[in-house]
Amino acid sequence: MTMQKVILKQGKEKSVLQRHPWVFSGAIATVDADDGAMVPLCSYDGTVIAWGYYNSRTQIAMRLLTFSDRKPDDDLIARRLMNAYALRVASGVVNSTNAFRMVHSEGDMLPGLIADWYNGHCVVQFLTSGMDRLKETIVQIIQEKLQPLSIYERSEHEGRKMEGLPSIHAQLYGQTPDFIAINEHGMEFLVDVIKGQKTGFYCDQRDNRVLIQSIAKGKNVLNLFAYSGGFSIAALMGGATKAVSVDSSGYALSIAQKNCELNNVAKRHVGVKADVFEYINTNDIPQNVIICDPPALIKSRSSIQQGLRGYKELNVKIFKKAPPLSFVLTCSCSRFVDMKLFQKIVFSAARDANREVTITGKYLQPADHPVSIYCPETEYLKAIMVFIS
Repeated sequence: MTMQKVILKQGKEKSVLQRHPWVFSGAIATVDADDGAMVPLCSYDGTVIAWGYYNSRTQIAMRLLTFSDRKPDDDLIARRLMNAYALRVASGVVNSTNAFRMVHSEGDMLPGLIADWYNGHCVVQFLTSGMDRLKETIVQIIQEKLQPLSIYERSEHEGRKMEGLPSIHAQLYGQTPDFIAINEHGMEFLVDVIKGQKTGFYCDQRDNRVLIQSIAKGKNVLNLFAYSGGFSIAALMGGATKAVSVDSSGYALSIAQKNCELNNVAKRHVGVKADVFEYINTNDIPQNVIICDPPALIKSRSSIQQGLRGYKELNVKIFKKAPPLSFVLTCSCSRFVDMKLFQKIVFSAARDANREVTITGKYLQPADHPVSIYCPETEYLKAIMVFIS
């Protein structure tokens, strides 16, 4: 029986030799591999140059784990999981919070795997068929090495359908409570990892919440796409006089209110259930600190132009209505928009709004969402703080 393998077209080795972990289907000459199988990647002359898992269903046909003739084994997976955890400790992330991203896919050389840690409870997402095949191994390693209180799976990413996988929502180990209490820079939050968005909480905005807290004293705050109120609570804890949280989910707003009560700031908080686009169309914006943190408006290359229009529309309307001497923190979490393009969108919105707008800071994702230097696509979160005079 011959070994399964994937062979590149002649001259298509360059990105692999530069350690980019993605191999697109158009670069492949021949395939002898099952979907999800861990197989060697060969140059046109048959030399093994990398190992990864294959899927015929997706444009990214292979995701690579090694860049040699070494086949990935359980020891490699364990070492990378523990290296990922060690990074969170060494970078100081764990000094300010007990909630963080423990594994960030390609950023931790484990493409297709997300693992978030919430005060001893672990939530995992297996985004690809190849990583899904490694589920049992990964769960066992996390259980043995890190001894979590529970492990819960939230594999519901839209990409799983393209991978030929069903959505999975399951308890894998222990018993995950309905709400997990976490701490972040002295703020307390309740996280619903079972019914909440993504894995329950947006750890990637941790640093930006501290930023908002630092400028909030005496300010009136509007938090758009508020989810469970993280930015609102940071602002109120920083001395804001009032915070309005706007979100289309009544359930998310109910958690935001509980979080406000937990931090003793509920009297200065108002939740508004509304579509954010409709809200900014029909309401004045008297607030002088505004946070706009929408979900990814661009989820595929085919939706780039439509998504760019959405980002611009949001910012134009906010800039037009924001009072003089106000701050706006505007964000994009789409990997298809880099910081340069996002700044162009913000520039275009400022020009169309005919306002004096100054950038006071540009921010990327924190250390527990590392970016592979070989895969710049892992840099997905962009935030720009502007001052409107």
